[in-house]
Amino acid sequence: MSIINITNVINVSVMAPPAGLAPYSVNNVVCFTDATPVTPLSGDYAVYSNSRDVAAQWGNSGKVYDAAVSIFSQAPNILTGGGLFIVVPMLSGEKLAAAMTRAQGLVYFGACSYTMGGLSAADILDAGDVAESDRKLLFVVKSDPAVLSSPGLFYAVQDSTLNHVRCLFYTGLETEAYKWAYIGRAMSTNFSATNTTITMNLKQLVGVPSDVGLTQSILEAAKAVGADVYANIAGRASVLSNGANGFFDDVYNLDWFVGALQVSGFNFLARTSTKIPQTESGMAGLKGAYRNVCQRAVSNAFVAPGAWTSPDTFGNPTDFIRNVADFGYYIFSTPVDLQDPADRAQRKAPVVQIAIKYAGAIHSSDVLVYINQ
Repeated sequence: MSIINITNVINVSVMAPPAGLAPYSVNNVVCFTDATPVTPLSGDYAVYSNSRDVAAQWGNSGKVYDAAVSIFSQAPNILTGGGLFIVVPMLSGEKLAAAMTRAQGLVYFGACSYTMGGLSAADILDAGDVAESDRKLLFVVKSDPAVLSSPGLFYAVQDSTLNHVRCLFYTGLETEAYKWAYIGRAMSTNFSATNTTITMNLKQLVGVPSDVGLTQSILEAAKAVGADVYANIAGRASVLSNGANGFFDDVYNLDWFVGALQVSGFNFLARTSTKIPQTESGMAGLKGAYRNVCQRAVSNAFVAPGAWTSPDTFGNPTDFIRNVADFGYYIFSTPVDLQDPADRAQRKAPVVQIAIKYAGAIHSSDVLVYINQ
């Protein structure tokens, strides 16, 4: 007996959703070095998740290994936030700024530093310009108090508002240990979890003694330029985080937020097997993708409900103030009917505007005591 296939009546096609982008690994840390590995690298860079593998390739007595030990000794560290330690060898005669630009074409990273000595202030400032434009944190440590006042390096960084250059000051011999330990502890946030964003203020660093050469006058100079120090406070080693060049966590968290918005918006557009219409319905979906990131920022405590204190608003002022107060953020897009025809012809979405309220952090407190007899 001949059987006619059921597809003559019902034909089912299975379409898998298109692939999107994975979240940016903002906790990936690049170590630029002029050291020579014990065993050659198989490419232009190498990626590590522990110091043992670093020792196997770079030896256990060099600056690269020491950096890895300092990073992975912290608890939590970059692994907590899904980060990895990436070593990028410098090319012959290459400046740090050029190396940073080159590395961006090789692997994604959110922060970097270096093991090379002898870099001039001009070299670091040039690298700082790259860091600022490309939203990469560049950590720099110095021990000479001259960098804290004009025309010193840290003064120049703050004066140029290069807040992606994170200035660390330490007068002792353990400057490099302080830098890499700070990086390991700082770049540790798991942004997908709840209440995980941090401030570096009063954090302790494994394997780093407090800076015994730190004085009150040096501390005041560090405050003025926004350099973080590692102080002995009542017998306890503690980072003192200063905000004259922006607090570390504000810069770091915002870098994550911007990257998360980019990935979420891209995936919303890329994962449809048809198209996103240029309608209010389509814009609602796009804003929903951005709203998911805002809600994640509230969950991880980067953003929190609060009063909007700036005179600048957009959209409906009442909705703006209420949403920031109730949720910590407000999302608005220009109505599709009011979109510029030229932009519509280019299939651009109407501009989406997002306001967020930082949760902030408490670093210090004044107490008044009233006595009655």
